[in-house]
Amino acid sequence: MLKSLSTIMVFLPSDTSQINKMLHITSVLCSLGIALAAPSAVDPGYHCRPGQKCWPSLQEWQQLNQTINGHLYQTIPMGAPCYPNSTYYDATVCSAVEVEYNNGISRGSFYGQTYWPNWEACGASGCSLLSPDPEETLYSTCSLGRLATYYVDVRNASHISAALQFAKAHNIRISVKNTGHDFFGRSSVPNSLAIWTHNLKTLDFHQNFTAYNCPSANGQNVGEMGAGVIAGDAYRFFNSHGMDITGGYEESVGIAGGFGQGGGVGDYTTTYGLMVDNAVEFEVVTADGCTRIINECNEPDLFWAMRGGGGGTFAILTKYRVQLYPSLPISTYNFVATFTSTNATQQQTLRKIMTAHANNQIAWSAELITGQVDYSTQGVSADLVLPYSDDGSKLKAATAYFSQVMSNLTEVNIIQNNYTYFATYTDYLAFSAADAVATEPAGIFSLLASRLMPSHLFSSPETVDSLINGVIDGMEKARSLGLKRVGAQIVSETPVSTPDNNYKTSALPAWRDALWHVIHVGEWYEPLAPAVLEKATNGFLEMLEPLKKLTPGGGAYFNEAHYGEPDWKETFFGVNYEKLLEVKNRYDPTHIFDCWKCVGWRGEQE
Repeated sequence: MLKSLSTIMVFLPSDTSQINKMLHITSVLCSLGIALAAPSAVDPGYHCRPGQKCWPSLQEWQQLNQTINGHLYQTIPMGAPCYPNSTYYDATVCSAVEVEYNNGISRGSFYGQTYWPNWEACGASGCSLLSPDPEETLYSTCSLGRLATYYVDVRNASHISAALQFAKAHNIRISVKNTGHDFFGRSSVPNSLAIWTHNLKTLDFHQNFTAYNCPSANGQNVGEMGAGVIAGDAYRFFNSHGMDITGGYEESVGIAGGFGQGGGVGDYTTTYGLMVDNAVEFEVVTADGCTRIINECNEPDLFWAMRGGGGGTFAILTKYRVQLYPSLPISTYNFVATFTSTNATQQQTLRKIMTAHANNQIAWSAELITGQVDYSTQGVSADLVLPYSDDGSKLKAATAYFSQVMSNLTEVNIIQNNYTYFATYTDYLAFSAADAVATEPAGIFSLLASRLMPSHLFSSPETVDSLINGVIDGMEKARSLGLKRVGAQIVSETPVSTPDNNYKTSALPAWRDALWHVIHVGEWYEPLAPAVLEKATNGFLEMLEPLKKLTPGGGAYFNEAHYGEPDWKETFFGVNYEKLLEVKNRYDPTHIFDCWKCVGWRGEQE
């Protein structure tokens, strides 16, 4: 029902023979392995805006629409049917939007939204609804905010090639989007032509895989996903073949997009590594409009760059081929409690739990236990996970001491303290999906600040104290910022089993020695006053300072960090940045692919 809101642009017939001819020539040259040279290696800025002389005429938009088989759409914000003064107001459709507004999977299937509405808005303009009361609107009028003016609903690679050619001809910015599950707003760019890959939904399983012109990449049990496949669909499809994929726990994420190109962490990361560690082959469209199959033999530098260097930066991915593994049972330990004591005692209890957590982390990582513990000043929620072929005994033995510590706490109200066994990952999905609704709800405003914490910090009581002081100091800072909900997630989904000594991926090297991925989270339900938002944004940067002092030369996960990070090149890419930039400049010399603090980012003025 939500898809019906995206009305296709209806155009008069026009002559598209020249465009089709050019696309045919491009296709032939690419198939011969000949890259089309860019008209100029100078970055033109791609700064044409609606209303300017450079902006395409109606007839030119018509021509593009016909060239891509009618898949050009005008962006309509998801909330538009609920604004009485909107052209698209429709009470019946609005009712359907209200029902699905906070559902992550439903939001992702609609172009005119982002998972977190702060990335839809641009200053005081936007078209969000008031969550959790969607019948109320946030703005006096509905506007596009940060959303693209037009988007191409991509169904094949030729649609991407045509969109790139059109954008170059008219000096228009390109944005790339899958689900909008994006903490940086990289996929929402105002006044742009968006390439929406969400409907590239193919799934395939290759028990015996033959890589393109690369015998060394041949193998068994390789999964193939279109760029728009979401995690839950991938888990269920590959599980039907007795296989698991190294995805995340939130099933609405498009795992082949920014997730699968920027790292990719989840419940299997401790066992099999990051998702980029398991990438075998990509199909992509490069800036010159060519469709390429890349792997360790063909365009190896581009393949390396897209294995950790981020999505929407080097090329547009259409298919992702990844190593799969035989399905394992999933065991979990779950502890949920609220604090019942005064503020001073609450902090003592918080410190006691966090210390027990840190003191067990080296042993848990050695056992490949993953999961996360959510801390707040109100309570704690622990979800520890182990994919392992037993009856749950290994996880119970490894967490017995921690479970006993939790059971003996006197200053808490224990809501849950138990172990659960799931025969397959798809059985586990119902639990993880419910958990994600609580920890990563869709349709609300969100701000993150994070840091990867290396193993040496867990080796002595002194360094453990410094680590915990840093986390708690950040939590105390967050309480003063005027947000609805604040807390710290400590995630142990780190690639401890895959050191990547040969640098086969471009993932941030700080991942390889990290045991904790500490994330400070702030959430709110309606736009903040500019001064309050600025205070919160600056405060979330300041709260990282204690953790940064403990980790000189360290970094943060590119997909889950603070969007205002000033030292972003070192923090997100480390020593890989210069090589990533060289690959970027080689494959995208005019920087038609540009996104916030991605490799080769033009800067805030854009």
